[in-house]
Amino acid sequence: MPTKRLLYLTANRLTAHRLSRGGLVVDATFERNDRGIAAFSAYLARSRNLYYLVVDVVEEDYHQDTVPYLGRGDRRQVLARKLAQRYRDTSLTLSMSLGYEKSERRNEKVLYASFSNTQQFQPWLSALEQNECRLVGVYSTALLAPALIKGAGLKLPRCLLVSVQQTGMRQSYVEDGKIRFSRVGRLNLEDAAGVAAACASESARLQQYLVTMRVLPTAATPIDVMVLAAGHYHAALTEACRSTEVLHFHLVNADSQCRAAGLKRFPPDAPCDALFLHAVAAAAPAEQFAQEQHRHHYRLWQVSRGLYATGMAVLATGLLFAGAQLFDVYSLRGQIQSDQSRFRALSANYASVTSTFPPTPTSTANLKTTIKQYHVLQVQTTSPAYLFADISKALTGFPQVEIERIQWRVGKPQAPTSPKGAAPKAAPAAPAAAADPGYALALVSARVVGARRDDLRAITDTAGQFIATLKNNPQLEITDVHMPFAITSEDTLAGDIGSERAIAEDAAFSVTVGRKLGR
Repeated sequence: MPTKRLLYLTANRLTAHRLSRGGLVVDATFERNDRGIAAFSAYLARSRNLYYLVVDVVEEDYHQDTVPYLGRGDRRQVLARKLAQRYRDTSLTLSMSLGYEKSERRNEKVLYASFSNTQQFQPWLSALEQNECRLVGVYSTALLAPALIKGAGLKLPRCLLVSVQQTGMRQSYVEDGKIRFSRVGRLNLEDAAGVAAACASESARLQQYLVTMRVLPTAATPIDVMVLAAGHYHAALTEACRSTEVLHFHLVNADSQCRAAGLKRFPPDAPCDALFLHAVAAAAPAEQFAQEQHRHHYRLWQVSRGLYATGMAVLATGLLFAGAQLFDVYSLRGQIQSDQSRFRALSANYASVTSTFPPTPTSTANLKTTIKQYHVLQVQTTSPAYLFADISKALTGFPQVEIERIQWRVGKPQAPTSPKGAAPKAAPAAPAAAADPGYALALVSARVVGARRDDLRAITDTAGQFIATLKNNPQLEITDVHMPFAITSEDTLAGDIGSERAIAEDAAFSVTVGRKLGR
């Protein structure tokens, strides 16, 4: 993990800091001249750290405006055009949303911020770019003011942060957790009474300015003032900063606040500056001034880190899958060994039992085959008694039907014949021979007696009703039916119906009745 380097830039110098063992340590200080910039470039050489540039200068500008409610792409274009109209150099600018107006149009309130003199930053930014440093962002101390108010435990809708720093007294007005205005005033830091008096008087003056700029709704709108200064100013501030109906002062000791934030060591002459640096290192805000050309190497590092994390996730997934497969292999091997042990034990038990059997004239395999064939023969060996009983039961209700002959056999019934002109039906797949015991089949030849010579329909109906009675028996299967007369449109009725011999011969019919063996 790369180390964070905190660069604190003022009008005169740049100071490099790092966090080490709970303390803020100064690495080096570089003056704002050619020699200092060269030393800074040498300091950055072959560095793979993350750099946060915190700026505390006088030349700042904040402007609030409104834009209509737009989509993401249109909004980006409108904001870029607004920044270009207001600032000559847009290399270090930002636009920050302040929420939406409570009206029908829902206009968005936007804060534009930039530096009046961006040229003073270019040598430092060029040195970072030439050394391919990973610049996370450029932050002003005003952007970090909401984090300091929150860190002090103050939850205030309107708060004016007054901090006494090396550059002077900075006043940052924060509303609903977002910066709205900031400015820096020069001070004699050696005069504690003068510093305290300036904090009180300038706070009242800034409140009036905010009312004039319509940032505050009315002159009577109260605001809270958080005064952040080193410990040796505390007595003077307590005497000078007294709360009024409009201003409510909260005095915060910067030295104590540093220790509360976890900084065991920090520059003793700049505790407020240390708090700002610690705030950006702990949780850098999303809003910052650097453009994408300044953060190019940082973006490349983010992409490489994302690819590395993805590769590690894929590797971890592969290792987990391989571990699961390896566990399954060991489990299967254990199960196989257990089954093999059981098989050996059962084989030994079987061998010990069969060793007590008397000797047989053939092998065990031949005995198994013989037993199977015996079961097949036993199933197929049957008597026609059950089949004849079913036929007799059906014959009881038809005295006109006279049985001429019954041919009985054991086998499989023939497939039913299809009508003329129809395609033959596909025969179902035959089951295994050993599993099909076959059928007891009876070819019943009979004729209808006692019918009138010319009543062909009565003869056909009697034969059909007899066959239908056989079909109603669920134990029987009827195939190969031959009726006395073919009366369909495809057949031709022939013969001498006036002859008794013809009637007797034509009244004969036959049907094959099957009963499955084992039923």
